[in-house]
Amino acid sequence: MSRLARRREWSFLLGALVVVGLGYGGWRIARAYRREAALAGIRRHIEQGRHGLAAQALAQVLASEPDLDEASYLLGLCEKNRNRPEAADAAWARVAPGSRFASAAVTGRASILIDGGRLADAEELLTRALGDPKIDGFEPRRLLTPLLWQEGRVAEAQRLVEANWESMKGTGREGSQEAIELARLHIAMRVGTASADSVRNFLDRAGRLAPDDPRIQLGRANLAIRQGALADAARLLEECLRRSPEDVPAWRSRLELARAAGKLEDVLAALAHLPAADADDAELHRQAAWIAARSGDGEVETRQLESLAEADPGDVSTLDRLAELAIREGRPARAEELRRRKAELDRLNEQYKELLLRDQPVRDAARMAELAGRLGHRFEARVFASVALASDPDREDMRALLARPGGRGRDGQVAGPTLADALRSELGESAAGAGMPRALPAAPDAAAVLPRFDDDAPRAGLAHVFRNGESAAHALPEVSSGGVGLIDFDGDGWLDVYAVQGGTFPPANPAVRDWKGVAGEALPSRGDRLFRNRRDGTFEDVTESAGLPAGSRGYGHGVAVGDYDNDGHADLFVTRWRSYALYRNLGNGTFEDATVAAGLGGDRDWPTSAAFADLDNDGDLDLYVCHYLRWDADHPRLCQNDARTAYTSCDPLEFDALPDHVFRNDGGRFADVTVEAGIVDRDGRGFGVVAADVDDDGRVDLFVANDRSANYLFRNLGGFRFEEQGLVAGVACNAHGSNQAGMGVAAGDLDGDGKLDLAVTNFHDESTTLFLNLGGGLFVDHTAAIGLAAPSRTRLGFGIAFLDANNDGTLDLLTANGHVNDYRPKVPYAMRAQLLVGGPGGWLTDVTDRVGPPFLIPHLGRGLASGDVDNDGRVDALLVAANEPLVYLHNRTAGGHFLTVALEGTKSARDAVGARVAIEAAGLRRVSQRLGGGSFLSAGDPRLHFGLGPATRVDRIEVRWPSGKVDNFRDVEADRAYRFREGEGQPAPGR
Repeated sequence: MSRLARRREWSFLLGALVVVGLGYGGWRIARAYRREAALAGIRRHIEQGRHGLAAQALAQVLASEPDLDEASYLLGLCEKNRNRPEAADAAWARVAPGSRFASAAVTGRASILIDGGRLADAEELLTRALGDPKIDGFEPRRLLTPLLWQEGRVAEAQRLVEANWESMKGTGREGSQEAIELARLHIAMRVGTASADSVRNFLDRAGRLAPDDPRIQLGRANLAIRQGALADAARLLEECLRRSPEDVPAWRSRLELARAAGKLEDVLAALAHLPAADADDAELHRQAAWIAARSGDGEVETRQLESLAEADPGDVSTLDRLAELAIREGRPARAEELRRRKAELDRLNEQYKELLLRDQPVRDAARMAELAGRLGHRFEARVFASVALASDPDREDMRALLARPGGRGRDGQVAGPTLADALRSELGESAAGAGMPRALPAAPDAAAVLPRFDDDAPRAGLAHVFRNGESAAHALPEVSSGGVGLIDFDGDGWLDVYAVQGGTFPPANPAVRDWKGVAGEALPSRGDRLFRNRRDGTFEDVTESAGLPAGSRGYGHGVAVGDYDNDGHADLFVTRWRSYALYRNLGNGTFEDATVAAGLGGDRDWPTSAAFADLDNDGDLDLYVCHYLRWDADHPRLCQNDARTAYTSCDPLEFDALPDHVFRNDGGRFADVTVEAGIVDRDGRGFGVVAADVDDDGRVDLFVANDRSANYLFRNLGGFRFEEQGLVAGVACNAHGSNQAGMGVAAGDLDGDGKLDLAVTNFHDESTTLFLNLGGGLFVDHTAAIGLAAPSRTRLGFGIAFLDANNDGTLDLLTANGHVNDYRPKVPYAMRAQLLVGGPGGWLTDVTDRVGPPFLIPHLGRGLASGDVDNDGRVDALLVAANEPLVYLHNRTAGGHFLTVALEGTKSARDAVGARVAIEAAGLRRVSQRLGGGSFLSAGDPRLHFGLGPATRVDRIEVRWPSGKVDNFRDVEADRAYRFREGEGQPAPGR
């Protein structure tokens, strides 16, 4: 063949190849175009909710392109939305690990497993994905984080949050709003716990679907530890470890259980199964300090705590313990230094909280990063430093913060394969091994002096039986009444007692009491009673001589006490069914009915608790009155149990709520200014109210406990304007995220940080709730953290009071309890009053069984008022029990010094509600505040009581009046009562 012929042949072949190539490429382009068009249509179907059509179209696409990952992912999405989880799982399982849809497919499959209760399988799937370098771990970590949090595995969940932020670095997202949300989540897990109710519901639902899932058992065990049910936790963890003897998360829980139970042998066993590589320096020193403390080795404990303070500088409890040890070792200068350090950290913490509350994280990022770094919150410091650098790249200080290592305080590798090995290396073989005691010594009693009470009502002549007129119908008004007030009506410095009476319900028309044949007996009523304190331990009934109604003026609910006309004589305000009553104290031992003259007459539906306070700071007392719900006494709604064999008290949510009312005092006449004051109460069902300056801004706020509705915190804006901030402040509901059956309220500085904490009694199985004041109007539910959850869960609480029952300088908590329905034997009907004594950090210990005979007798407890009735420096209490005699809890506790403070305003209202008193005595610093209202339908001692422990003198007293005036007093003798008058340089003797 000639050269020309060969050239022509090659040209032909080359041209043919070009044509074929162009055709193949064109076919590919066309196919891709058709595929994208089909997927676009499918996406539109999905966006419009037409998942069936989308699934059909996807099946056609996958028939021709079975390896198309996007189609498999979209098919899984459609099947999930069509409630076909198995089909969705099969579709998502086909997505290749290297696909850009792999992460979403894995989280989709895991969500199906979680929905089916298969928590362990979901965790395994997500963990395996996190170990696959082909899969983006951000979304798997995002899904795994709440799963672990709900199982009680907080530290692991925090590490996932930290890892997600680390994965953002270099992408430009590390300083974004998304990063800020990660920091907030981290903070939430650091300062609180997941909702117990939601956790329980989540685990119960999962348990119904997958009853043998080991992670459900682990979650239940962690919840049991948190709630103090240690025996249940031990049983659950034993089952978990029987199934998987080397399961690290289960051993972590076993460690927490062992520490809670104080069993050193179990602690060491758990430590031997935990890898040292998972611990940081702070954790090592924390465990070592605990072991040393329980073995009584103060020297080793001090050394470990000092190392812990360096590894975790934000743990102020470490400094508290170090200061205590320094005092025990006779090193007061060292203790003072530690306290200064703690005070500085407290100050920085307050600033950090304030910035968080301002909710301007971008603008405040640099300051937040600086504070977080100084407080030892290293992860949060790095996040906020990145946020600051995103807007100001030249901040070298932020770059330095960002360069610090570790998110959880890790500065180096902990030596040893297990934590037990690491602790042996840290403490020495004898300390961490055989030389340690095999069991921890019993924890010391939280009370240095155990309180002691007697019921002295019969001996004292307090002869009063509150009759609630309860019928078999258990009508809500019958089961929700009964208050008592302490009032020095004759001005002799001794507390007298005003007891509210109920009677037959409804009072206006006893004939309608035959509710479907369940009427109770009509009751004769002596009406409310006033008992004068004879100052010799006895009382006399002076109701008639005092000019108070001899007979009932209506079915009584509650009482409030306040000098509303500033004449120096305490007046009475009584709430009754469909009415108010205001009794003006004339100063000569008698009262006059001023209800109508003061503008408080007329029909008042269903009022409950009330509080006097100067809400506009104009020098006189205004009035807040809680109202409950709309109840038709003539045609009542009656409710029955599930078996329809008995009537029960109805669910309050079945009735429309009634709005609370606030009244401005205009020269002795009260004007209803509820609407203009901004008191918006559409669904409140108010039962308890306390007036106090909770945010320390010099204005009196209002905290209202609502039954089965969100609690209110009305923040005082000044000028008689309020803003409801319960949800923002964190007091609308408890940590479980659900509204509770709020009954009574109390305010007091439980943890000794100078800020008023709030306590609310609730329904049976809900626990009394403690809202810890973080400052700036922000609270957090610390019920479980202070040991209150488990012991109070078995009570249905009403009246409540903070008091220092043993004068040791820490507040204790007293509650009146009793059910509203008779569910015996499943649930007690009558319940014992409960006393929990306070300890360091606000920890509460239930001592009810050890404080005297009155606490062994069950009652249908309702109202509760605390105060020093006999002026002996020990706080007593009056308890109202339905259809039983009044209970006088007479405090007989030995030991402990005290200070009693009565306040008299001049520029401020005479009662000085909102005045703040701070005392310092022998290193003890305590703050209290003159409150309005409080408890449930009751009024306590208007004087402030401070327990001083061993201190015989008070070094310093500061009184900050509502007017803004500050008075200071020094070197005041203890074991005395004083009256402090605003603006005067010296206190006057009181009684």
